[in-house]
Amino acid sequence: MKTIKYILITILSTGLMVSCNIDDDPQQLEADLAATPFVVGFNNSEAAPAFLTDGAVNTFSENIVLLGGNDFSNNPNITVNFEVDPNSTAIAGTDFDFVNSTQSITIEENREYAALDINFYSENINIDNPKVLILNITSADNNAAVGTQFQTLTITINGICFSDIGGLYSVTTTYGYHDFLPDFSTHTMDVEIEDLGDGLYNVTDFSGGLYTVGPYVAAYGTGPTSFDVEFIENCGDISWTGQTDQWGTVIPLSGGVNSVNPNTGVITISWFCEAYTENGVSVYTPL
Repeated sequence: MKTIKYILITILSTGLMVSCNIDDDPQQLEADLAATPFVVGFNNSEAAPAFLTDGAVNTFSENIVLLGGNDFSNNPNITVNFEVDPNSTAIAGTDFDFVNSTQSITIEENREYAALDINFYSENINIDNPKVLILNITSADNNAAVGTQFQTLTITINGICFSDIGGLYSVTTTYGYHDFLPDFSTHTMDVEIEDLGDGLYNVTDFSGGLYTVGPYVAAYGTGPTSFDVEFIENCGDISWTGQTDQWGTVIPLSGGVNSVNPNTGVITISWFCEAYTENGVSVYTPL
């Protein structure tokens, strides 16, 4: 009646960090280099690091570089001063701090750059409305000039939702269709949502009991691994791709709820089996 087919895939979730190189103005750069022994500036004009909102303090680095000059071959220590632009929406002490606690950095003798290290506090990141930190280089000593087009760095502080829904649950499943309805129309059982890391989770019996203790066991020989599904939780949304039951692909139920209640931790998963149209809504209540 039904042929066995089983596919298991692993989905990797990764963080993201993006930076944007400056589009140089050749004429302005040539003028800066000719007018002073040394020219300094930010290596990039924009950056958009992303951090898990797990409460950790994350250090981000951006280089202030020695761009050149008419005596570029042999430079002394050059201290570069910078300020937080008043148009920044990120707040010092709340959203970020400078690692060295000052708003200056030194490019050491005969070095081409110095790293500006900034601590970002992930617990205060606004995922839906990222804050922005704008830094302006104001001056540099030892006859160094600030390259006009390299003077400003704009950092957009992005967040990635921290996911922590692994654990024991009582799951009640209401079945929309299976081969033996109206018998076994609902079922409640204890399950474990296994945390695989990076927002990826596994439930051994995604059917809420139909395949492990319900009528499918005797009728079709289903068991503990017949409906083993991996899914992703991201910012309260539940999703999955490429998952199967014993006979075919399992997809989210059209129009169904697949989400985590942020206040109660209750998880609702609505699933649909494409091969024979079994479907149900499983509500997971934390134990």
